Amino acid sequence: MSDELCRCLEKGHSVLLEAVCGAGKTELVYEAIARELRKGHRVGFAIARRQVVLEIAQRLQEAFGRLKVVPVCQGYTRDVKGDIVVCTTHQLYRFTGYFDLLIIDEPDAFPFKGNETLKGIALHSCRGSVVYLTATPDDQLKNMAMDGQLEHLLLSRRPHGHDLCVPEVYYGSKPELAVKGVLWLYKQLKQKRKVLLFVSSMARGRKLQFLLGRFVKCCYISSKTDGKDEIISDFKRGKYDVCIATLILERGITIDDVQVLVWKRESRVFDEASLTQISGRVGRSFLHPQGDCLFLCEGQSESIDACIRSLRRANEN
Repeated sequence: MSDELCRCLEKGHSVLLEAVCGAGKTELVYEAIARELRKGHRVGFAIARRQVVLEIAQRLQEAFGRLKVVPVCQGYTRDVKGDIVVCTTHQLYRFTGYFDLLIIDEPDAFPFKGNETLKGIALHSCRGSVVYLTATPDDQLKNMAMDGQLEHLLLSRRPHGHDLCVPEVYYGSKPELAVKGVLWLYKQLKQKRKVLLFVSSMARGRKLQFLLGRFVKCCYISSKTDGKDEIISDFKRGKYDVCIATLILERGITIDDVQVLVWKRESRVFDEASLTQISGRVGRSFLHPQGDCLFLCEGQSESIDACIRSLRRANEN
């Protein structure tokens, strides 16, 4: 896949690289980045969310140790020039015509998705090819690929070769969902497994934290939470057994041997893309390539059905 990407870029084409969650999208572009750097070119790596910028910058610095890798996001704007610039999409306004290769990670994520201003700023920052990296391309990206504006590369397997986790779906009334969720949580915690519990609103997240906090070690994260990076680090280290989260953790985070519970209820917040990304938190590592994911829902959901279909298609490829 890496060689195919390089061939497309050598022809001057822009590329949609669609790779399933956990396929190692960042590592897939290393060779393309290396080729650009050998030419003396500048590379940009744009990410929708700030908390991922520092992590990606560190990984790229480790991979390209002799070169200057600069993170540019809120709190990191003094030094903005380097061989590789890793930034939030909002910061691309600083780099008009600066990049020879621009990699946009998760272009279907907020705030980049549907934001024509950010898309225009991104295109003006690059004088060469653009690579769009995502597991869940939106209709606009798919149409651009179909129209020939983008080369479309597809990777349906993770490096460890195991199938993607296809969630179990449980439909029922609110009391039935509560009982099912508690029993499922008990099973996971008894096996000493971490659990990511996704909710549709901050109010529901705080309520669940209050209720569960009486019985288990749990934390809560939303876009309004202070010290998110520290809380996530504590969760990874085992300080908490359950992390209750809004969609802020649907992507851009890898936690070894984590299990996932989605309390969907009646909310439309969880669309096909977000559910696919959420289920993709499970089974990412070589040590724990499999795991459990449960969707709780009060009624039939087209977004859940579409998510299940897409995951099964990927496993068949």
